[in-house]
Amino acid sequence: MIEVNLTAILSILNFLLLFFVLKKLLFDKFFDVMKQRKEKIQSEIAEAEKMRTEANELKREYQAKIEEARSTSEEIVSRAEKQAEEIVRNAREDAQQEIQRMYKSAELQIQRERDEAAGEIKGAIVTAAVAMVGRFLQKEMDDTAKKQYAKRILESMGDKE
Repeated sequence: MIEVNLTAILSILNFLLLFFVLKKLLFDKFFDVMKQRKEKIQSEIAEAEKMRTEANELKREYQAKIEEARSTSEEIVSRAEKQAEEIVRNAREDAQQEIQRMYKSAELQIQRERDEAAGEIKGAIVTAAVAMVGRFLQKEMDDTAKKQYAKRILESMGDKE
């Protein structure tokens, strides 16, 4: 059996006293520090979780803003391309109109010069014909006779002047 003697009782009392002293001086403080550390770690974990949630929200917002900026930039580029095409098309149309105007102007100029040249040729032909008629008839013609011969020559050429 178990013998209880004074040494065993003193050892038990010594152990209890030591346990009580250690508990008051060391264990309570140790457990308080552990409890504080546990609370601090839990609060830091909660703070980290909160920050992670906020970071994810900010990330979503920035991604939405980036997507919006991307679509806006694509829209701007598309509008700029359309404007450039419109400018090129307008420039081509203006160039075509200018070419047509220059072509018509050149045609009119050519026609005027052709008519002028034809008039000069007719005048030269009439003058030469009147001079030949005068030589053929071997006489000097007055202005009235020259005009009559010129009129006949022009009528025979198809001109009604």
